[in-house]
Amino acid sequence: MEKKVLPIAFIIMLFAIPYCATQSFLVSYVNARQISVTVSLFFPAYAAVLLLLRVLLRSLFDSRPFSFFMILSSCSALIGIILLGVMNRNITMLLAAAFMAGGYGMMCSACQSKAILLAGEGKRGLANSTYYIGLDLGMSLGPMLGGVLYGKVAFRCFIRCLP
Repeated sequence: MEKKVLPIAFIIMLFAIPYCATQSFLVSYVNARQISVTVSLFFPAYAAVLLLLRVLLRSLFDSRPFSFFMILSSCSALIGIILLGVMNRNITMLLAAAFMAGGYGMMCSACQSKAILLAGEGKRGLANSTYYIGLDLGMSLGPMLGGVLYGKVAFRCFIRCLP
């Protein structure tokens, strides 16, 4: 592991946990709330918006500081999670997908770029693998933590706190 990259690996892990948890339980959530949405549209919408964002914002990755992406992506991810909480139609779900792309999706690019820059010449492979350790941990911890909550806390407790 590249020690300089550990904070970046930790950040991407924190972004991956809620994203992967929500994606793991999205179908269960929609079924439990009896929402009439087409869940299968979420993932293509997410991918399309992420591709568009990466193309449109590509020059910002080199010209803006990491904190810019951290703040922007944090706000975007939060809005995406809130939209998933209040969704009742496909448009709300599609907006949630777009904001999740601006959150977790953009942070993946920003964190990987920052990890490689931090490590410097000759340690890019090590930086990349350290970044992926954080990403993999978040991808596995999200569904596991979500599963523990789902198994231990009645689903209606989560629904009651939503508008």
